[in-house]
Amino acid sequence: MPSPTYQQFSATATLVAATPLAIDIPINGCTNWTIVLRNTGATNVTAATIAVSALGTLFSAAASITTGIPLAAVTSLDTIVGSSQPCLTARLTLTSASGTTVSIEMVGS
Repeated sequence: MPSPTYQQFSATATLVAATPLAIDIPINGCTNWTIVLRNTGATNVTAATIAVSALGTLFSAAASITTGIPLAAVTSLDTIVGSSQPCLTARLTLTSASGTTVSIEMVGS
């Protein structure tokens, strides 16, 4: 596992209607990390799951994120937190029934 250091990541993505999109977020061994998801589009994010991988290949079973979902247009969700949970990659899978756009930021140490 890489040595934990301060890490940051940001990305944007377009969700196609009713099609789950997996976004791999590099945590790079950080023990404590927070992911902020912002719906920048006009329709809801209707489902979200998260899975983590120690080495970036095998992922845990996806856990549903229920707090704050559905995520309304132009709102943010900042409750995706790994506390004392080092991993190499977090996989956020998002779905929108009608399609939308999102921005994602992560910071960890």
